[in-house]
Amino acid sequence: MSRQRSRASAVAVLLAAFGAPAAHAQADGSYYGVIDFSYGEFQPAGTEREHRFASNSMTASFAGVTGKYTFENGLAPGITLETFLRLEDLKTGRNDEDPLFSRNAFASLGSPWGLWRAGRVQTPLFETVTRFNALGNSVFFSPAVRHMFASGGLDGVQGDFYWDRAVSYTLPRFEESSAAGTLTYARGPGDLRGDYWGVNGYYAFGLLSLAAAAQKITVDDGYRDGLDETAWMLNASYSFGLFKAFGQFGGTSDHTLEVRTRTGSAGLSVPVRDFTLLGQVAQTRSEGAAVDRRHTTFSGALLWSYDSETELYIVGMEDRVRRQDKGRSVAVGVRTRF
Repeated sequence: MSRQRSRASAVAVLLAAFGAPAAHAQADGSYYGVIDFSYGEFQPAGTEREHRFASNSMTASFAGVTGKYTFENGLAPGITLETFLRLEDLKTGRNDEDPLFSRNAFASLGSPWGLWRAGRVQTPLFETVTRFNALGNSVFFSPAVRHMFASGGLDGVQGDFYWDRAVSYTLPRFEESSAAGTLTYARGPGDLRGDYWGVNGYYAFGLLSLAAAAQKITVDDGYRDGLDETAWMLNASYSFGLFKAFGQFGGTSDHTLEVRTRTGSAGLSVPVRDFTLLGQVAQTRSEGAAVDRRHTTFSGALLWSYDSETELYIVGMEDRVRRQDKGRSVAVGVRTRF
């Protein structure tokens, strides 16, 4: 849970920017983030074993600030700036190529009719896939997230799961409605002509939640090898009381590489007193003119809630790709939110 902190400087900037009177309006600001630090043995299939510290075993470490000014008519302009943290290197970003504000960096306008964002935003597909699997947004250990976003174009999507030069619209949340959805468009990387489209939608029926997400990416590099890819994922979760179950099915169609993939994933989250047991499996089949690949990943984790904001954990993964050496990874760490 983030700690809300009003900032006088942020209020002054917002008031100056929007020229609003103070009466019947409210300025809010906050800082927040996640610190996730672990040590372990990391070995995806077909690679050498590596012992190292990591800042992203269960959740990528990041820090962020946000501020908004809410007018009496419901309009709420604001700004959000977030950066990933590499604690083992004492650097920002997931790698040296990431921008300073590598997570989210956008201006926003909230209203009774929905939320608009412009800048660098998370893709709707990534947001949906991470919400509907037991290991959440662990890019390394979550099988579904790993297959879709961290195993290369033969398994999952091309490019990053944060888009620059993007505009995003999110439907408003009505009290009686259990539906939500987001539409995002981005121009693509650098000077290349690109069109990035992403969309997702959610609906909840009591203990059952359903979601669908898709994206379409086309990039013209001026030569024959551009990018033309479609990706999608159907998602469901159901709370049985003693445990929560997750299911996902989706795939990609890369018309440039002539590769088609299908991914299925299932998982469980089982709370037991102060502990939570997590398990997830995913399998991806990739086929194309010169591709016939099978990728299967099993992951499990045990989390102990030290308090409402801090967890200690151990997480493991077995990663298999046909005709490659198996990979086994395990990490022990701590995750805290602020």
